[in-house]
Amino acid sequence: MGHNVATMSGLRRTLALLLLSFLAMTSDPTAQTRKIYWGDEVPAGWTGKWPADLLTVPERTNWTRTTSTLQLHEWIAALKLKTEFLHVETMFLSPLRKAAPVMIFANPRVTTPAQAKASGKPIVFLLGNIHPPEPEAAEALVMLARDLGAGSRKALLDKVIVMIAPVYNVDGTDTFVTQDGGYGSVTPYIQGVRENSQGLDLNREGAKLTSVESQGLIRTLNAWDPLLFLDGHLMSRVNHGYANTYGTATIPAAAPGPRDYMTDTLFPAVRDAVRTGFGLEVFTHALATPDTWPPTAWSHDRAAWTVEAKMLVNAYGLRNRFAIITETPGQPTFERRIYAQYAYVAALLDYVKTHGAEMQAIAKKADDDTVAAVLAGAEQGTLTNFLDGEYRSAGTIDLLAYRTNEPMYLPGTSVLGTKPGTASGPPELVRGVDDLTKPVGTRTATVPRAYVLPPMLSAVAAKLRLQNIQVTTLTAPAKVQGEQFTIDRMYPVRRAGYDMTTLDGSFSPVLTKEFPAGSFVVDMAQPMANAAFYYLEPQSRDGFVGWGLMDEALRTLGAGERSVVYPVFKARRLPGR
Repeated sequence: MGHNVATMSGLRRTLALLLLSFLAMTSDPTAQTRKIYWGDEVPAGWTGKWPADLLTVPERTNWTRTTSTLQLHEWIAALKLKTEFLHVETMFLSPLRKAAPVMIFANPRVTTPAQAKASGKPIVFLLGNIHPPEPEAAEALVMLARDLGAGSRKALLDKVIVMIAPVYNVDGTDTFVTQDGGYGSVTPYIQGVRENSQGLDLNREGAKLTSVESQGLIRTLNAWDPLLFLDGHLMSRVNHGYANTYGTATIPAAAPGPRDYMTDTLFPAVRDAVRTGFGLEVFTHALATPDTWPPTAWSHDRAAWTVEAKMLVNAYGLRNRFAIITETPGQPTFERRIYAQYAYVAALLDYVKTHGAEMQAIAKKADDDTVAAVLAGAEQGTLTNFLDGEYRSAGTIDLLAYRTNEPMYLPGTSVLGTKPGTASGPPELVRGVDDLTKPVGTRTATVPRAYVLPPMLSAVAAKLRLQNIQVTTLTAPAKVQGEQFTIDRMYPVRRAGYDMTTLDGSFSPVLTKEFPAGSFVVDMAQPMANAAFYYLEPQSRDGFVGWGLMDEALRTLGAGERSVVYPVFKARRLPGR
């Protein structure tokens, strides 16, 4: 019933183990005194009573429809008439010229990032509909916006600024198609599509930022600098027994402080709050061993979670900030899935309200430690970071799971649902399951004092700046001491549906190289150093090289035909020193 308890220390570890042991012995989570809602169950009247113009589309249609972008704009306009705490911005206009709004809630109202920073309050950014066939989080976020603006959660705005973008993939949301029911049971039969209008999966854009949508989102995040970023999703049919699952950034190159705090402190507390406040069991974002009973392993890999920067949550973790993905199971009803997302985010906001200052201190320490590590070790060549990673065992856990989850066409229809008696009601408690969710770095490289890029890589410098990484330009030629990478082979590797550029080669001993005026310098003594390292290293798992952002420049140099020098130089000292 715990997660990563082996990583706790001191008194916290002791208290946590005692509590978990007590729960395991005296309180099987399938039979607690506080009512737990299983399967399709939700509390009666959980949405509250609202005037007609503030009802959401699912509420108005008995949970049979999802919100279009036009309906979202209409709803936001209605909410603005009932609250003084709301400011609305457009993050971007999509390729089909649709506006993506973000609602910004604060008391008093803030309309600029400078005002938000001056308030000293933590900022939480909540994102929905990155994948429109997974609309539960989007609909839950609209309900939470209603609560914050005109309902029972207004007091939270005294302590927290909340940014809500319910519909991120606006073009995909409005590309309505009839669904086949593959996500589970009683899903609305007409929904949007997963990709944007250019056919891109927007949750694979975290590193490359090639879409209009991802660039608009990242500019908003750069300006407002949220302390915490959450991205809501839906799994398909699953065998676990949880109403919602959660995960954080697991890219090994990221600063460990925010990740450890999430794993050891925030996640257990929010899990308890969801149970006691909303009657739901939630747990780690992972999936169990398929086709075996009892399951023997609980794995991030099986749930398609990754140690790569392509996922927005992982990319945000490279910023020394907190990041969360939530995923509801597919088989419960649409209302139940919305309730599960609502419950988790509501409990999370309550946690930030109470612990925001503590979280801000951890993020600042991660910033400061990142800079200090560069200053202490980069010039000596002793500082390293991770290029890649994998998931390993964090110990064993007790897991809520169903023996079966069988699809079945609903009688007299062509709609795929769930066979009665499977994946419903109280699940079983399976003890001693191997928890394969611990991220571990597997390959390293040295972190330089600075990266130096020739003028030909102006597009790469622009991409770095878009990623919130500080880049300066040489005003005069400079000699730089450091290392260069020689590319012996350049070739594609197919991974997770993408052809990723791969480089074989090696670094030279320390040498001196001259760069002309107009060259670009990335001083690594900055909080974004981990991101700069991961994106620029030639053998990073999915940095700029991996995503093909440097293919044209590398082929111009002759890569793929002969050995060439990788044009990004690793400087031991800043140019001119």
